[in-house]
Amino acid sequence: MKRFPAPELRLSEILEPDRNSFGVVRLAMATAVLVSHSYFFVWGTTTAEPLHGITGHSLGEHAVQVFFFLSGVLVMQSFTKSGCWIDFAAARALRIFPGLIVCVLLTALVLGPQVSALPTGHYFLASALPQYIAKTLLLITGSAPLPGVFADNPAASLVNMSLWTLKYEVMCYLALGLVCATGVLTGRHRHLATLALAIFVAGVFLDQPQPVEAYTAAANVRYFALYFGMGVLACQLREQLVIKGSNVVFLLVLFIALLGTRWSELACAMFVGYATLYVATFDFGRFGRTTQTTDVSFGLYIYAGPIQQALVQLTPAISPLVLAVVAFVPTLAVAVVSWFVIEKPAMARRKSVIASLKRHAAQQRVNATRET
Repeated sequence: MKRFPAPELRLSEILEPDRNSFGVVRLAMATAVLVSHSYFFVWGTTTAEPLHGITGHSLGEHAVQVFFFLSGVLVMQSFTKSGCWIDFAAARALRIFPGLIVCVLLTALVLGPQVSALPTGHYFLASALPQYIAKTLLLITGSAPLPGVFADNPAASLVNMSLWTLKYEVMCYLALGLVCATGVLTGRHRHLATLALAIFVAGVFLDQPQPVEAYTAAANVRYFALYFGMGVLACQLREQLVIKGSNVVFLLVLFIALLGTRWSELACAMFVGYATLYVATFDFGRFGRTTQTTDVSFGLYIYAGPIQQALVQLTPAISPLVLAVVAFVPTLAVAVVSWFVIEKPAMARRKSVIASLKRHAAQQRVNATRET
């Protein structure tokens, strides 16, 4: 494992896919979520995860922080390149929803009846089945139950806990899209807008630490906005942001020093975000190149929960680490299939979808002109 050329790099130098290891980071974080959730599925409480008592966040929560930070960086970069809200919206929708739709339908219509305590006929006639599909696909909740599914597990009736973060990710996309559509982040006043963004990121979550389980919906919005906004800010400062190991150490010490204070979440976001960029400067060889072209992280993230819960139901005495190891192999296999059969083909249609949307928008403008 070696770093890409140059002992010090600026963020702008590693944003191209062949100059970073973001694919490795995403895969590692999706795996970390799987490992972290194994403790919850076995013991039924998030506090069972060892890291929770040290930083106030579980390993899975820190992994999600990385996901949101990276999303902020890469989505802002994408909008900077395209400059078009139609490109922006189509790219985000094609990355999330095709894979999510298939996952939800497979979980509800294939896995559900196999593991449900109800007879198959009763399962398919239960009102909870269409409610699960509708609520999950509309991103209303990630904790909708399926009829008779996992009811006796320690994490009772929880089908796919990972999906609850997706609505906040979409909220961040929408907010960024609206801001970018005004041109303030890319126009001649972008420096003032970047300063305003920095002030927002610094102050958006200055609360005394409390258990994540106690967060309100508003607190969740601010929490995810902090990490996503930190990524957007990093992208805006890509020409000035130097990435080197000594800064990682400094930010780690700062994070530790501020644990338990109102500044701890901001310090966490700074350390997690910067450490993510630092790791991404390392060259992981063929493995790194493979993860850039074959991104199974999303599939690993959305399929792990149902598979882990099914394994807990089959073997109630399983330990968290054994569950993580046993669940990883089938989850990775499903994620690979999802990438090649669903996600990659959907993303390949991006240009045609965008062209179609632009033609439709142009026709709408023509029709509106004729009516006036």
